[in-house]
Amino acid sequence: MHTRTWLCWLIATVTIAMLAPHPLYHILLMLVVTYIFVNRRDDRPLARSFALFARVGAFIWFGYILFAIVTVGGARGTTVIFRLPAIQLPAWSGGIVFGGSITAEALAWGATRGLGLWTLLLIFGAFNALVDHHRLLRLTPRSLFHAGLTVTIAIAFAPGLVRTVQDITAAQRARGHRFGGIRSWGALISPLLAGSLERAIQLAEALEARGYGRTVSTAPATGRTLGLVFGLVGLTAAVIGWLWVGPSSVPLVAPLGGGGLLLTGWAAHQLSRRVPRTTYRRERWRRHDTFTWIAAVSAVGVIATMRLIEPSALVYYPFPVITAPSFDLRIGAAILALAVPAIPLPSTAPRRAHRLNADRRAARREAPPQHPLRVSASD
Repeated sequence: MHTRTWLCWLIATVTIAMLAPHPLYHILLMLVVTYIFVNRRDDRPLARSFALFARVGAFIWFGYILFAIVTVGGARGTTVIFRLPAIQLPAWSGGIVFGGSITAEALAWGATRGLGLWTLLLIFGAFNALVDHHRLLRLTPRSLFHAGLTVTIAIAFAPGLVRTVQDITAAQRARGHRFGGIRSWGALISPLLAGSLERAIQLAEALEARGYGRTVSTAPATGRTLGLVFGLVGLTAAVIGWLWVGPSSVPLVAPLGGGGLLLTGWAAHQLSRRVPRTTYRRERWRRHDTFTWIAAVSAVGVIATMRLIEPSALVYYPFPVITAPSFDLRIGAAILALAVPAIPLPSTAPRRAHRLNADRRAARREAPPQHPLRVSASD
């Protein structure tokens, strides 16, 4: 699929996971994400990172449950499962209580919060395993080409280093070298450093030959750069004010954040016009991308509308007495719509081939007959 389609799917999935902090909906999201990964995975090395994200998420989920058992703070509920010896810290350290009464409500709350983080990790793990990072970096604004180059080199550094180490190790073992003590590893470190320096020089020469860093205009862009800085400062101040003061700061934070966003966008656009960019191979937009965009936008619209109309259907809160979480079929259907990237669509290749053959047959019927050239013996 198109890289912009994967970005739309990522934003929609994360938005739904944050708007619906509900264990049943999070489990359904995890199943949808896993289904997409299983059906869309390939043989790239990054495809193996999905399992790592899943293990880390499971570890965090278990840690939240353990933290709910060990510590006591805030609402605890009424359904006591067992009791542990209580140890309370001094007031200057927060007054946290370790142990005490362990309730089913506290365990359910810890499991729900851990499940939310596990879901987010699975979403980003699938996105990381299925998306081409080089195409993703091409979507960055042209004014951020320095950051794009840095991220590209950082992404390619670890796989390249591993391949180089494997090649050098195989070559040294083919020559009869055996790696044992500290001195024996010099046969690996010396070629590795030499190869790294050589690749760095080749990269610098390739960037210089391709005109990297050159701009269309040589005039200074001080005003645009200052506009970008002030816009980012305005956005940062708006976010800090919202987190520090709360909803009461909306009359002041909204104009500041909106002005900062507009100023940042204008400055980035103006700076991008100074940097030329050519695309060697453009991505093709297919029908699958259109269907995925429609499904993702529709799912977010349904969940956001439900959050405004009936917020209790999307939020699970086990206090003061634990109850079974409810499930709304409308919300479940909206979440299932996010599985569109895994659904195979009928290919248009047979239709194109049939149409091409029909055009060829029509051209043959319309073409005049060609008789072979006869040559007499006198000629």
